[in-house]
Amino acid sequence: MMRIAFFDLDKTIIKKDSLVPFMIFYLKKNPKSIIYYIKLIPYLILFFLKIIDNNKIKYKIASIFKNITVEFGEKIGKEFADSIIPNLYFKDALDEIKKLKSQKYTLILITASFELYAKFIAKNLGFDKCMGTELWTFRNKFTGYMYGKNCYGAAKRYRLFTEHIFPNHKHKNIAYSDSISDLPMLNFAETKICVNPNNKFKKYAKNNEGFFIVKWR
Repeated sequence: MMRIAFFDLDKTIIKKDSLVPFMIFYLKKNPKSIIYYIKLIPYLILFFLKIIDNNKIKYKIASIFKNITVEFGEKIGKEFADSIIPNLYFKDALDEIKKLKSQKYTLILITASFELYAKFIAKNLGFDKCMGTELWTFRNKFTGYMYGKNCYGAAKRYRLFTEHIFPNHKHKNIAYSDSISDLPMLNFAETKICVNPNNKFKKYAKNNEGFFIVKWR
């Protein structure tokens, strides 16, 4: 029977949210996209004021990729994964991934980060599968829209179901995340590892079975 290790990405494998570093990196590589960044500003203000949620802002952020070719987008995604992300890894995460691979776990990265670059991070780390927030393409170009939902919270469970991964044998599985928002994903595993959790998640973990708290550096 297959044993699966599920991993979140941001603040679980790497030390911070990857989206802002990627947006900066992408703008440097494609300065013409500045027009879409300027259009984003009102929505970013609404997001920081908590008037719109992270799902809505993610839909708006997808617009920065409008009209670039798939090849160009993938080139930037790979370059970001190869050059920027290695400086952000938790060493303890890399050690854990290496250990799980030696134990023949199937490794799945499931993240709200755009699959455009997350899939290259997963490949670099030797993961078997990556599921991230997808971008809609048409005739070999990005449309500026997301394809489906932001892969966050309950949407992670939905995405796993669509990939025919079910919590049937969760007693064999292990899952890693920094956030209580990942409970729908964590429920696919009996062993739930809370990586550097905040107080809310730490309190929840201490009051529920199967949760273990780790401090990764």
